[in-house]
Amino acid sequence: MDLISALAQTVIFLFASPDNTIVPVPIGTAFIVQYPIDNNAKQFIPFIVTAKHVVGNSSKVYGRFNTQSGSQTAMVEYNLTNIKASGDYWEHTDLGVDIAIFRTLNFGVTSYQSIPIDLIASKDDFTKEEIKQTDRVIFPGLLVNFLGAQKNYPIMKDGSIALIPTEIVPISYKVGSQIINTEQELILLNSISIPGLSGSPIFLYPGPRLKGNSFNIGGTRALMLGVMHGFYNALPREVHKVETTEQKFYYSDNSGIAIVFPSWRLREIFERPDFVKRIEELKRQIKLGSN
Repeated sequence: MDLISALAQTVIFLFASPDNTIVPVPIGTAFIVQYPIDNNAKQFIPFIVTAKHVVGNSSKVYGRFNTQSGSQTAMVEYNLTNIKASGDYWEHTDLGVDIAIFRTLNFGVTSYQSIPIDLIASKDDFTKEEIKQTDRVIFPGLLVNFLGAQKNYPIMKDGSIALIPTEIVPISYKVGSQIINTEQELILLNSISIPGLSGSPIFLYPGPRLKGNSFNIGGTRALMLGVMHGFYNALPREVHKVETTEQKFYYSDNSGIAIVFPSWRLREIFERPDFVKRIEELKRQIKLGSN
């Protein structure tokens, strides 16, 4: 399998039912990160990562996977209420960060490529690899108008880094019924984000690129640079806010600039003390089960 095809298989499609009584509808993209057990790449604990606003206030979401047979998809139900109660759901301590993580099982009938945790770029990786404006990026995700019937068909979008600000950026977005007004470390892309792409993993294009004053013919690793949030408003936040006596609306035009929450924010969740503690508990359970 070539690398681009492998990157396309890192994603699954997420569905939800607005009132739990109708057929679930597609809501966004997610991907799976593998957390190794005792540095054993073949044995790992899988976690689903997506944008927090994708799951919103849903009590259940459904992950649609490709299967080993390749002739049908598999829909897996995730009861988020129960997952949260078990301690297997995490968000960033900064509530403005649009990233959510929850644990999944490794289902034998499903087919996907998980992302090793060491491919999630740290701030040091950004410095070491000199990741900067104009670097090309690619990201697989859900095209709502065409899901595929027998298997998931993620589209592969590309673009370039427009800006990695050293200052925090003001943004507004909704998580369920809640309006989030926040200022965040962000990466901005020269790329149009469309509904369904929220939660997609953003990869540094694994091909030739400028590094320093040299043209690196050999390219670099397909580092995961962040999690897609959506498009950046063409107008300032205050212009988009319209208040009525009953509710507040936010409306906007697509500026052609996409917002990405940087990968080091995802790493911060994986480094949370409660996350590390839960990993150790799961490792002990797995080891006991294998004895």
